[in-house]
Amino acid sequence: MEKEPTAKKPDLKLASGPPPVFTTQATCVGVAGLAVPFVRWSRVSVNRRVQSVVTPKSPSMAMAIRDVFNAVRPKGFYRPDVDGVRALAVLAVVAYHYSPANLPGGFIGVDVFFVISGYLITGILLKAIENNEFSTFRGMLVDFYQRRIRRIFPSLILVLIACLVIGWLVLFSSEYERLGKYVAAGAGYVENFTLWGEAGYFDHASIDKTLLHLWSLSVEEQFYIAWPLLLWLITRWRWSLLMSIGLIAALTFVLNVSLVFSGHTTQAFYSPVSRTWELMVGAWLAAGHRHGMPWLSRWRSVQSWTGIALIIAALALIEPSSAFPGFWALLPVLGTALIVNAGSNTFLNRRVLSWRPAVWVGLISYPLYLWHWALLSLVVIVFGDSNPTFRHASRLVLVVVSFLLAWLTYRYFEDPIRRSRRGYTALGLTVAVAALGAAGLAVYAASGLPDRPASFVSVRAEQYVKSMQMGTFANSQDCFNPQTKMTLLQRQRHDAYLPDKWYCDIGDTHSKTLVLAYGDSHARAMIPTLDKYGKATNTRIIFSSIGSCLPLTNVTVRTDYPNACRELGEKATHFASEMRPKAVVLIEAWASYIGAGKIHIQHSITGAQALRTTLSETLAIYQTLDIPVVLMQDNPHQRTSVPKASIRFAVNPSDQRLNTGAVTRLGYVQQQAEANSILKSVAAKYPLSSVLEVGNALCNEDICPWAMRHEFLYYDSDHLSAAGALQVYPAFVAHMNAISRHRPL
Repeated sequence: MEKEPTAKKPDLKLASGPPPVFTTQATCVGVAGLAVPFVRWSRVSVNRRVQSVVTPKSPSMAMAIRDVFNAVRPKGFYRPDVDGVRALAVLAVVAYHYSPANLPGGFIGVDVFFVISGYLITGILLKAIENNEFSTFRGMLVDFYQRRIRRIFPSLILVLIACLVIGWLVLFSSEYERLGKYVAAGAGYVENFTLWGEAGYFDHASIDKTLLHLWSLSVEEQFYIAWPLLLWLITRWRWSLLMSIGLIAALTFVLNVSLVFSGHTTQAFYSPVSRTWELMVGAWLAAGHRHGMPWLSRWRSVQSWTGIALIIAALALIEPSSAFPGFWALLPVLGTALIVNAGSNTFLNRRVLSWRPAVWVGLISYPLYLWHWALLSLVVIVFGDSNPTFRHASRLVLVVVSFLLAWLTYRYFEDPIRRSRRGYTALGLTVAVAALGAAGLAVYAASGLPDRPASFVSVRAEQYVKSMQMGTFANSQDCFNPQTKMTLLQRQRHDAYLPDKWYCDIGDTHSKTLVLAYGDSHARAMIPTLDKYGKATNTRIIFSSIGSCLPLTNVTVRTDYPNACRELGEKATHFASEMRPKAVVLIEAWASYIGAGKIHIQHSITGAQALRTTLSETLAIYQTLDIPVVLMQDNPHQRTSVPKASIRFAVNPSDQRLNTGAVTRLGYVQQQAEANSILKSVAAKYPLSSVLEVGNALCNEDICPWAMRHEFLYYDSDHLSAAGALQVYPAFVAHMNAISRHRPL
């Protein structure tokens, strides 16, 4: 087998000048899988190489570009093809974020990073442990973390500072508050847990999460808190290294698959435990190379081409709606492992992945990863994304700017600091990151500092945005997504997916008169109207909602929580049979469940027919229980995101300016036509069921406005704000009164 290079000095020469002086002490380089050991060059050698990049001998642009691409690290304890794989991974991620329709599977680049990180850093740790490079484990651990801090903190510091400064200048207080939370989470390397507690990675609000991509950094750093100690114990106790790593990989892979198959894809995506197997695949490969497993060296060229084929297949076949990670993640993970194991001498690795431009992209991949999403998110938040021409042009410009900032960050900040051997460098970087985390936390705690000086945001526009609230109870776990209160152990112990308290009480919580209301996130948006009605009529409203959930009878919904969704429907009908509420109110984004594959009944009935069937069965149950049912039509869905960009810097913002791009009344009728037809036709079969129309409350003759009376009616493009929900209140009261005249509530 071909082993990794050792301390033997390779015969290497630069394009000009004498051979570089270097040592073979490897430094761990990585974040979000962006890891690579590097050779510590002497300051003289570095300066010569830097000089060749900054001041090329030829004044021509071609020569300048060539010199930039030539600025790659030499051989000797370094594999340029690994940087080539990193380039492939980061370009896939950038392409996915900037043009998801053209490369929907690009997000698997992060899985490639994880494997590379596990391979390279485990190799570094094993070398340090087995060669007794440090007298104590503590000394090794301190050295390990100091090197990681010098590698990952400099670029992160720049990006966090840029986000806080730009946010101070151009973001609304609610946006700046959210950014502060993400800055604090990113600095503390808990971004994955923060996002886990919110909506999924692929939801429509992802673009508003400026530091969303830091989740992968968090997963990796959480892994490296435990892995050095665990690896040290395995070697100290003389356990089989390959078997131990393989066992960890197998157990965490099974956890990953079980979470995905049980519908908890968000948890599987963000959990460091369910992602551990990906890093372990790289770690296992590093152990195999370290201990000279001969069978790993067979068919290297076949391995290389098979690996790239698997990665290409992953890019082509995987999409955000796939059950990912799950089994799908095997494609990029095994593909990367095969390419790395093939070594640097195969045709693909030597000629393609070691191509100088590819290696150059690999070298700047970490700052490129950090900059590209933060820039895109901030531009979309500030200027909007509804104009196709601006959208395409801005993305092209941002790609160039991202590469430029990545190179400048690497060249003038990251690389010099990483090479610094001063003892206080790591401490200073740690203090800086901690200070930025504290600053982000302060911004969050201060509700985004609405009165901050030197902000370019219009004060009157700020008042508009403050109306974009969903109500007091909207974020209560009792009212929305109660399944998130259940731990995996609780679900297994009780064979349940919802807690005993699966609902919240709103309205007059002490009244004996009950109304049951439930549905999806659009029901959640209607809480202000339900709460106001309950208090005005001395009615206790039993309310529950789960995002993207259609909790009706005998239907399966394609969502993160299909079992919890099914259980909510069962609990609601059971509650109604025992407590006999005076009415049941069902609130859903009905049209969203008509799409192909969204819902099904026994895998044979889908789409509109499935909605018609399950709704009929549910209404039949309540008809038998002699309970009236109100089917609330869905509100209009706007065609774009909230048009805050149109008033952000306006001195005199107005409803008229905001409503320029609002959906028309005719557009609303058309978008809801099929769903409303189903509601009316099914309800007509059951005397106690009725349909509440909301169009007149939310639309005039021409449009369904974004704003009225200087308030936003929407929280986002399709969820009503508290002000929007209260627009429906008069119609809701009138409808409930009409029911009570026939059947006193």
